[in-house]
Amino acid sequence: MTDTALEDRIIALERTHYKCPPEVEIVDESMRRARTEIETLGLYSSRWMWVPSDYYNWTLEQRASMLQAPTTRLLCKSLLLENKKVTPETYNFVYNPRFVLVVLQYDSELDVSLLTKSIRKLQPIVEERLDPSDFDWRVADSDDNDRITGYKFNSVTPFGLNEEVPIILSSAIANLGYFWMGGGHVHLKLGLSVSDFVDKVKNVKVMEVSVPRIK
Repeated sequence: MTDTALEDRIIALERTHYKCPPEVEIVDESMRRARTEIETLGLYSSRWMWVPSDYYNWTLEQRASMLQAPTTRLLCKSLLLENKKVTPETYNFVYNPRFVLVVLQYDSELDVSLLTKSIRKLQPIVEERLDPSDFDWRVADSDDNDRITGYKFNSVTPFGLNEEVPIILSSAIANLGYFWMGGGHVHLKLGLSVSDFVDKVKNVKVMEVSVPRIK
């Protein structure tokens, strides 16, 4: 068997394993990172589903139907945020991180004041908590997002990150039992039980960080 034939066979086997649709010709590195961590952690509640190319033009109700989710509240996204006020002197991975990855519902809106309050509460010594004015949360720029997460827009997932950051699961998701998020490719979605996510994934904390979106 030639090297080219062997490579083609490996590509075909990977595409079969990942159940790639015809338009996805190869399994890329980002997809491998996400899938590898899921399998390594033994997250047996995980479900992978490919969605059509026009998925993001659909309503949330249509997306939920596609994923066989009973409500749009189960549809979530991962957002990398940066605290612009962090300095090398004030940085602390737990109590004052520069970057955090927040998982929240599409049905909700990020509330940075709640995020700040929740992170400040992690410091058990009240006198050592930073002042709210020491926090200025912004969506991380694309370069930082690509470097830290390793994923492009609409494909970010909390799994297989290039760099460790605190992962925050919105408390609004915690009682849902199951939720859907990005899967490492713009057209690949990942479903997972909340218990698997909270109990088995490193650096995850459940926090109050969002408010319902006004429709």
